[in-house]
Amino acid sequence: MRRAIHISIIIGLVLIIICGCAKEDANDEKIAEQYVENQGYIMTSRKGEIHQYVLDKGMLLTTHDRQIWAVQKEEPEKYLGKEITLYGFTVNNHPLGKIYNRETNVSVMVCEGKVIGGTSFPVQEELLLLGAPYSLDGRTLEEVKGVSYQEWTEGWDKKYGN
Repeated sequence: MRRAIHISIIIGLVLIIICGCAKEDANDEKIAEQYVENQGYIMTSRKGEIHQYVLDKGMLLTTHDRQIWAVQKEEPEKYLGKEITLYGFTVNNHPLGKIYNRETNVSVMVCEGKVIGGTSFPVQEELLLLGAPYSLDGRTLEEVKGVSYQEWTEGWDKKYGN
């Protein structure tokens, strides 16, 4: 009898934890979606969660993560050791859409219930993506950071290594 009660309690706690995590993820996705809508973008598709990770300093040495953080207003050190989730959307009225005459994929980064940044990239017919991502609003590294790529790279390497 006691064993059955203990098992019931454990199962109950596990279910509460699972439901709580699922609710938090759904809430974060809603936050990301609301952010995209608040920017005035018209969504043509929602891709849901596309990636989740805990940011560590080693990641900042990879080309992929360097390119992502190069177009963020926020600096990555305040998110080291924290879980970041990316949610994907396709929009049809993004500034990049006007340049490339196509829809734009946006990825919104959410950490601790807040949008901390993201990227955008024109939709490609091919699976191969060429070039670096743009900021969420379609700006380049130079436009976001106010320095040249070379100046930014030198500062990044001093701060995080290369």
